[in-house]
Amino acid sequence: MIAQLIGNIVHTELDQLILDVNGVGYQVFTPIGAAARFNELDDGRCLVHVYTSVREDAIQLFGFPTTREKDVFMRLTSVSGVGPKLGLAVLSDLTVNELVVAVNTDDIAQLTRVSGVGKKTAQRLILEMKSKLADIVPDAGSKTPAAASDDRLIDDLRSALANLGYKPAQIEDVIDNMKPIPDDVNSIEPLIRNALRLL
Repeated sequence: MIAQLIGNIVHTELDQLILDVNGVGYQVFTPIGAAARFNELDDGRCLVHVYTSVREDAIQLFGFPTTREKDVFMRLTSVSGVGPKLGLAVLSDLTVNELVVAVNTDDIAQLTRVSGVGKKTAQRLILEMKSKLADIVPDAGSKTPAAASDDRLIDDLRSALANLGYKPAQIEDVIDNMKPIPDDVNSIEPLIRNALRLL
């Protein structure tokens, strides 16, 4: 199993990248906007923490900037009915801290804002993830997911658009046109869709 890769990011999309490792290009699926958060080594290469999914019809790599995110992804996909695609959706819309707080406070409303998570799935996540996340303590001063700041969403949106090749001036113009962020928007996906329409 591939657990870690070090190489150069040669192509990025919203939810995936191509990592060149000694001339071999690996397709790695990532949470939205994560490509800008990978640790860059002194030689310019990036360290990607990888989870390898092996199925009868495919072998897929899922990459994360930190071992913590990879670990939580593996715990998420161990929940009945939660596959890699949904696991990535959760970590695209929520930080690890926000997910832990949502699960611990039975915040069904916050979890159902994640694309692909309905009420039943949210209830299952809360039921099964409480014990799986028991050893993860949110960082001091962490806010509840419902209080996630506009700044974090805007930063994630800025990173995602940059990964798609848009210029800084274009990104700032479209973000200015989208402010203020509506109170009922707590995930990046609707913001990206709106931004791409405006662009």
